Amino acid sequence: MDVGISTASFYPEYLTEETIPFIGEMGINTIEVFLESYSEYGLDYCKRMKDTLDKYNIIPYSVHALGSQFEPQLFAATERQRNDAKKLYEKVLKAANILGAKVYVFHGPPINKNKLPVLDFEKIGKITSELSDMAGQYDIRFSWENVFWCWFSFPEFAKNLVQASNSKNLYFTFDIKQAMKSRKDPMDFLKAMGNKITNVHLCDFDDRGKLYLPGEGSFDFKVLKYNLDIIGYKGPVIMEVYRFNYNHYKEMLNSIKFLKNIFEKEMDM
Repeated sequence: MDVGISTASFYPEYLTEETIPFIGEMGINTIEVFLESYSEYGLDYCKRMKDTLDKYNIIPYSVHALGSQFEPQLFAATERQRNDAKKLYEKVLKAANILGAKVYVFHGPPINKNKLPVLDFEKIGKITSELSDMAGQYDIRFSWENVFWCWFSFPEFAKNLVQASNSKNLYFTFDIKQAMKSRKDPMDFLKAMGNKITNVHLCDFDDRGKLYLPGEGSFDFKVLKYNLDIIGYKGPVIMEVYRFNYNHYKEMLNSIKFLKNIFEKEMDM
């Protein structure tokens, strides 16, 4: 498994395109591109971004938009709202295609964090199938991420969604810190996603829920590697941390080396 990094790890100190030279300097070749705002969905911006990526021999595996800008409206009550949101969604798919990414990371609508949502999976499955198939037209996998403040905040969501969807292009992004923030065992999310996992986000944390750079907390990444091997996952693992997790971006190099030592080698458990 290749170890990569998300440009979101530099947000908001640096703009998306400004992160690429730093990532190249760190010797990382696989990234997730976090498109931060509407102007970054444009054709010209993405072409310039692709030129910069090629200059540093960096391959974008996945694209992550600021989903709160349009993703909740994809499930809105009126067709007009849904159609307007789909125009933005398709614009991001086109952006991802220009960049050469293979995965679109999806958050979906938010929830009241104090209680589980009552979800109409028949409706959700129908819309998700349409969104997944739209992504497939651009040779991009639609990958719904578990996020503690969104619908996919509990493991059973994955199974229910797969049963309600008829698209073959529906996949999942597994985020361990979001699983922890959902107050669930991250491995329960992993099991629920099964062989539908197409992307993995890595951070570290302790038993109090404090977040760290990978290798500085208490999460057992060797157990994660073992379980990913069991389900046959062959994609990259993407380090996605917050700006407050480090003082200077070069500190992330130690975590990259730590993760490479686990995920890019064969291991015995």
